[in-house]
Amino acid sequence: MTGYLPGDPRYGLSGEALRNYYRSKAAQWAIYCWDKPGTAETRRGLVADQKSYVKGFGERVIGYGHFVSDDGRDTLGTSFFMQLDDRAAADAFVAGEPMNKAGVFERVEIHRWSNSFQKRAADYRRKGLQQFLCTGPKTGTPEFFREHLHAHESYFASYGDSFIFRGPIRSADGADNIGTALLLELPDRAAADKFWNEEPFANNGGYRRDARITRWVF
Repeated sequence: MTGYLPGDPRYGLSGEALRNYYRSKAAQWAIYCWDKPGTAETRRGLVADQKSYVKGFGERVIGYGHFVSDDGRDTLGTSFFMQLDDRAAADAFVAGEPMNKAGVFERVEIHRWSNSFQKRAADYRRKGLQQFLCTGPKTGTPEFFREHLHAHESYFASYGDSFIFRGPIRSADGADNIGTALLLELPDRAAADKFWNEEPFANNGGYRRDARITRWVF
C-alpha cells in the first residue's frame, strides 16, 4: 500500500513509478513575492495592472492572491500558482510582473510545485471564511514519510471541502517531494493552526523547519 487513497492519480504508485509520474507532469510553480516596507501606495496603484497581467495567462493561472496580516488590514505580498513550461518561463513571468518591475517586492521565492488534483482557485466554491496558505519544507526521511503517508492523506481527505488546492513542492526536475504548499479556507487563524498542528507529518516533526501559515485573500 502506497498510502494514497482511491481516486488519487497517484494511487498504487511508489518508488520510481511515482517519481516518473511527477517527472512527466506539466511543470507548475508556487511563486511567493513579499513586499518591501513602505511600498503600500505603489502597490495600490498597480493592482489593476497586476490583475490584467495575470489574466493574460488564462488557464495557466491555478491561483492568484495576496498575503495579508492576520487581521486582514495590511497586504504583505502576492502569490501566484502557475502552470509554466519550465523554470526559465517562471523567471520570465516574474520579470514581467508589474509590481516586480516597479520594485515593490523585497524578495521572490519560486518553487516547483505539483497541483495534486488539478483544482484551480477559480473553480473553488467560496464559503465566505478566511483563506490560509500553509507551507513547509520536508525535514523527515523518506522512510518517515512512507510511514505517515496514509494517515496524512486520510487526514487531508477529512478536510476535502476546505481545500482550494494543494500539492507537494518538488525538486528542480520534479522527481522528488521536498515540501508542501496548500491553500484552504477555514473560520480563523486558530482553525488553521489546529489543522496544521494535527496533520500527521507536521505533528510528528516532519515540517519543523520554516513551516509557515500565512493568511491569504483571493
